[in-house]
Amino acid sequence: MAKIKGLSIKFKQSESPDVVTNKLYLVEMPGPVTYESTSYDIGNTPDVNGMIVVDLATIVPNVDGIFNLGVAAVDDAGNESEMSKVDNVPLDFVAPLPPGAIFII
Repeated sequence: MAKIKGLSIKFKQSESPDVVTNKLYLVEMPGPVTYESTSYDIGNTPDVNGMIVVDLATIVPNVDGIFNLGVAAVDDAGNESEMSKVDNVPLDFVAPLPPGAIFII
């Protein structure tokens, strides 16, 4: 099995008391990230500093390219906040092909 280098994002937890999860949205450049972009539920478990840390390699495996990302908080009624966004994020979670056969000489 290949070894993939992780890449994490972190953001401050929403201060709204009824937030139950967060959604990560991503779209390959040059597209704008919107609520119609591909999305992933990334939970709402903050660390001791109130930050949510997400290893993207575990959320979006086998992705390679430059992406625009957005994160929205989701409340218990299913409403989504405005997105916090970051553009031009290089993601490379695809390992190279292995070298050829090994010969003992």
